[in-house]
Amino acid sequence: MPSNADPAAATDQPVALVIQARISEEGFAAFTRWSGKVGDALKTWPGFLGLEVVAPRPPTQVDWVQVLRFSTPAAARAWLQSDVRAGLVEEIRPYCIGQEDIHILPEAGGHRADAVSAIISFQVPPDQETEFLAWQARVQAAEAGFKGFLRHKIERPIPGLHDDWIIILSFDTDANLNTWIDSPEREALLKEGTQFNTSLTVKRASYGFNFWFPTGQPADQSPSFIFKSNLIVLLVLYPVVFLWGIFISAPFIDSRGVPFWLSLFIGNLASTQLLGWWIAPAAFKALGWWIKPDAGLRNNLLGYGLLAVLYAVSMAVYATLLAWK
Repeated sequence: MPSNADPAAATDQPVALVIQARISEEGFAAFTRWSGKVGDALKTWPGFLGLEVVAPRPPTQVDWVQVLRFSTPAAARAWLQSDVRAGLVEEIRPYCIGQEDIHILPEAGGHRADAVSAIISFQVPPDQETEFLAWQARVQAAEAGFKGFLRHKIERPIPGLHDDWIIILSFDTDANLNTWIDSPEREALLKEGTQFNTSLTVKRASYGFNFWFPTGQPADQSPSFIFKSNLIVLLVLYPVVFLWGIFISAPFIDSRGVPFWLSLFIGNLASTQLLGWWIAPAAFKALGWWIKPDAGLRNNLLGYGLLAVLYAVSMAVYATLLAWK
C-alpha cells in the first residue's frame, strides 16, 4: 500500500474533509440526528478538530454538506477508511439519493487549480445500480489511502446528455494519479467489479475543481458575485412562479377550493424543487462566463444587458398571456 505521507501531512497542515450528500426530503430529520451521531463518534478521533454541517440552500445548493476538520491529511483519511464511519454510512444510506461526494481540501482554501483528474465512464444495467454503488464505495475507500487523493465524484446518467455513469477522480499531481491507476489495489478492485468494466473508458484532464459550482469557478462571495447570483435566481424564479400560477395552480388547485395558504405552499414546494434540481444549476452553468470574478468589463456589460433583455421578454410574454385569458 502506498504511503499516506504527502507534503501537507509532512507539515501537519490542517485539512477539511468535505462530504456532500443529497438526502430525500423525508430524510432531513433523520440526517440531522445522524450528523449528531457522527459528531459524537468523532469527539475522541485522533486529529479531529471540528465538524460543521451545512443544510441545503436551494436553488444554488441542494446537497447537505459536512465539513470535518482534521489536523493532518492522514487523520482525515483514517476516518474515511474506518469501520466506524462505514457503519454510520450504512445507517443513513436509505435516505441518500445517489452516492456521496468526498473532497480533502487544504484548510487554507478550497480551490486546487493544479489538480489532475481522470474521467472514468461505466455502462451499468439499471438492475445492478445498487451493486455498482457498493463497489464504488469500496473503490473510493481504497483511493483515499493513496498519496495526493482529493476527490471521487459520481455522476449518474442524464437522459439526453449521457447514458453512462461517470466517475471524476482527482489527485494533486499526475504522478500520484498514475500511482493509483497503475496500482495492484486498483487492479484487484477492477477484477472484483468485472461485470461493470466491459465498456469502461478512462480519460485524463488537467484541471482543478471547486465543490460548490459545476463550472469550476472559485467560491467567490464578493458583493458583486452575490448580486449577480440573485439576479440569476430572479431570472428563473419569475417564469416558474408565473407559469405555475397560470397553468397549474389556478385551474387545478385554486379552482378546487384549496385555501390560499395551502396553495401557496404547494406552489413554493414545486417551484423550489424545479429550481434546485434542474433550472437554476443550468442557468448558473450557462452564465458561468459572467459570474466568475475575472469576467472583465466587456463580459460584465454583456451579462447585464442579456439579463435586461430576458427580463423584458419574459414580462412581455406573461403580459400577453394575461391579456388572452
